[in-house]
Amino acid sequence: MKLRKAFPLVCLFIVCAYITGCSAVMAGKRSTYRGDPKVLAVGQSRMMVESELGAPDMSSPLEGGKKRVIYKMDPDAHTRGSKSAAIAGHVVADILTLGLWEVAGTPAEIAAQDNMKNYIATYSAANIIESVECH
Repeated sequence: MKLRKAFPLVCLFIVCAYITGCSAVMAGKRSTYRGDPKVLAVGQSRMMVESELGAPDMSSPLEGGKKRVIYKMDPDAHTRGSKSAAIAGHVVADILTLGLWEVAGTPAEIAAQDNMKNYIATYSAANIIESVECH
């Protein structure tokens, strides 16, 4: 008899656990802050750029020892700390509202999607930026 009374509660718990987590997962998949793209300026050395942004996503040689390098990043990306706080906030809100937070949290995460841009830098043979484009 006790099992029959607990069954609806168990079902409710399973449904709530199943539907929650979309906004938290989406927050976790956001890109992390890579560095300030303003460092990509004509006259800047490659060593200085890569110390700020890390290794490029793609590099191709050009004639005369020049190189074309692509850095793919979101200039408005969040730091690891703020990303972790967003994930924790979604999880706590999901638990407190038994999953109803997803009605508001998922659209909010969709609106905050990454805005990835390609920063294309052309380096001279001396590894100094000659030109920068943003697409």
